[in-house]
Amino acid sequence: MTIFFFLQLKITCTMGLTSEDKSAVLDSWAKMSGPTFQDAGEKVFLLLLKTDSTKALFPKFRDIPHDKLAGHPDVRDHGGKVMQVLDDFIKGLDTAGDAAIQKVGLLHKGVGVSHENIDLMKPVLMTLLGEVGCSGAAGAWENLWARFMDVHRICY
Repeated sequence: MTIFFFLQLKITCTMGLTSEDKSAVLDSWAKMSGPTFQDAGEKVFLLLLKTDSTKALFPKFRDIPHDKLAGHPDVRDHGGKVMQVLDDFIKGLDTAGDAAIQKVGLLHKGVGVSHENIDLMKPVLMTLLGEVGCSGAAGAWENLWARFMDVHRICY
């Protein structure tokens, strides 16, 4: 039964992204993820850590004032890791990318991070999408994020 559910979910997830969606995601990702994953990850985390409630989810950043986070090596490092996982997922959309998300899902489960917490990344990524001039790809990113969350949930 579990294997059937997994296969059914995998088929559903793959079908959620059209070839146009994949192209839009890849094109916009090239703009969002540069010039390095650490630079892009820092942008993502500075947006994510703007609110105290979200910042509280990250113990290593909790006591650092927001205006001191820019350039902080831990922010850049963690952001770079997140961007690498997203890169693995995006570049392996047809099959191989799921493994990266499943690995992160198990890690998140192990440290008690909820799906609601993970979903806080979606508006941040959408903001970054607009900042790099790719708002037209928002629909494709909506589909991508739904697929990301479906794959992430498999581990819980």
